[in-house]
Amino acid sequence: MAYAVPSQPLITKSRPGRTPDDPRPHGLAAALPGTPPLLPQSVDEHVRAHPHATAVQGESDSLSYRALDDWAAALAARLTATGVGNRDTVAVVMEPSVAMVAAVLAVWRAGAAYVPIDPAQPDLRVAAVLADAAVAAVVTSPATEPRLRAVGRPLVVAHRPEPAPQPGPAAEARADDPAYVIYTSGSTGEPKGVLVTHGQLAASTAARRLVYPGAPAFLLVSPLAFDSSIAGIWGTLSAGGRLVVAAADEVRDPERLVRLVGHRRVTHLLCVPSLYAVLLDAADRAGPDALQSLDTVITAGEALPETLLRRHFATHGPRVHLVNEYGPTEATVWATYRRFTGPAPVSIGGPIPGGRVYVLNDDLRPVGRGVEGELFVGGAGVAHGYLGQPEATEKAFLPDPFDATPGARMYRTGDMARWNDEGTLDFLGRRDDQIKIRGHRVELGAVDSALRAVPGVRDAAVLPDETRTAMEAFVVADQAVSAESVRLELSRQVPAAMVPARIHVVPEFPLTVNGKVDREALRRYAAHPTPAPTAQPTRDGATAQVAAAWAEVLKVADVPVDVNFFDLGGHSLTMFQLQGALERRTGTRPSVVALFRHTTVAAQAELIGRGGTDAGPVDDPRQAVVERARAARARRVRA
Repeated sequence: MAYAVPSQPLITKSRPGRTPDDPRPHGLAAALPGTPPLLPQSVDEHVRAHPHATAVQGESDSLSYRALDDWAAALAARLTATGVGNRDTVAVVMEPSVAMVAAVLAVWRAGAAYVPIDPAQPDLRVAAVLADAAVAAVVTSPATEPRLRAVGRPLVVAHRPEPAPQPGPAAEARADDPAYVIYTSGSTGEPKGVLVTHGQLAASTAARRLVYPGAPAFLLVSPLAFDSSIAGIWGTLSAGGRLVVAAADEVRDPERLVRLVGHRRVTHLLCVPSLYAVLLDAADRAGPDALQSLDTVITAGEALPETLLRRHFATHGPRVHLVNEYGPTEATVWATYRRFTGPAPVSIGGPIPGGRVYVLNDDLRPVGRGVEGELFVGGAGVAHGYLGQPEATEKAFLPDPFDATPGARMYRTGDMARWNDEGTLDFLGRRDDQIKIRGHRVELGAVDSALRAVPGVRDAAVLPDETRTAMEAFVVADQAVSAESVRLELSRQVPAAMVPARIHVVPEFPLTVNGKVDREALRRYAAHPTPAPTAQPTRDGATAQVAAAWAEVLKVADVPVDVNFFDLGGHSLTMFQLQGALERRTGTRPSVVALFRHTTVAAQAELIGRGGTDAGPVDDPRQAVVERARAARARRVRA
């Protein structure tokens, strides 16, 4: 089903007027030189200019620019044969790989926009995105294809191409054609697609090439559905660089990731600060030359701690620059940046080339230096809007009263900021109930709604922690409902980032004198919960040590020996912390991949008893969720 992009701006309201005493906005960057080339054209130029240069490298394979283009052309021909045409949307549901890169290029060659979906998402979430985007087809991998057979859309499996007749010419993209749609969590929990056109992507990427000149060897650690993948893939291929795609197992294991940096001679890396901290831990263990090839490290998606900034330069010295980027998906990946060449106070810097940022008060007028206000983003990279949601688009994308360009718009970020004495931006957090979980935007109201939809749950309240990087949930539920069963059911419905770190089942919510939920009382409860009496099996030394490591990392008092790590609030980054805690307590350091295979205290105690060695296939985390849900239902039936 094609998505028609209007030729006029989505917002047609009259602009708010300016008065002579309005302060001049600070955040106006230099304009981009000329009209940036569209990304399909940029990549095609490199295919012609140096066809044999390496374009994409994976765990064990590589593609030249010519081979990448040939694969994309073969896939595009198959997409076209299913009926895909101009301005259609095509889902790409694939694990990180060289094939994934060929797939997104193929969608463009067919004249469509790609909709990236992480295969780690629950099936219900995948189905919701496919329906909302009205995709005309799905490109997937052999491993993921069986899950998608019932979606009711043509499936194209991205096998390596075999010799075939010369494919037809690529569709010619136009600036107002949609390039991709990336989904975020809406306030109701329903997925909300941000539509970005080729012209907006070209402007964002041209700015990236000015800030990061040259042809990088870029390590991609983000899933395709995470918008920083846009910066890595297109920022690299448009520059004639070399894209190194880390496999999911490599991202899970920081030691392997460090080895990949050295083996592939990676020069540029972009990741959330929490992952970079884990990577530095692994580099410390590997030795001083482990990250020797790096030239630039980019952090984004979370607030950059000043301790991590200092640690970066203690590790690398001034040789490796650290760049702190800020930008919502609605601004085509990034809006501001600050390059550090040594320790300094943390800020998110100023606007990217061709960008505009404003700190405004409630009347949409600029505030003075040092005054807190809401951050708005303008410029050529502001996204088209939300797919199929004109009201939400009109609310968030406003006419830009400070830009004389006809139809100019600015995006209301909901983030608070102020201009500091250095003329850069201090990030001050959110003004609403949105938080960041491992780089993913999560609306607390959406998690409330999802919890209330769990069978047996009558009410729910979700609170952020002090750092606003984790959640704690409280539910009023039927007697037979447990925190574990709520977590299992929730994990089937929503992405992992929307599952709270801790869930408490309480008999009722405390209320204020006005009849509202007393959130401060819930915070006090969370700080001093009443432990439920549980019968614990006798624990030997290894079991007790593993349980103690879990309690340290998950910050819980009671650790059952047979409950899954992720069902107690763990996630991939806390698994890295668990690896270190196990080493301190037992003297054995299992690999992270082994810990992902053995996800209960009992199983990890056995693993420690074998010296931390393990073999066998990695469990599919989605299948593990399904099996745990089946086991939980079976226990309830027997009870």
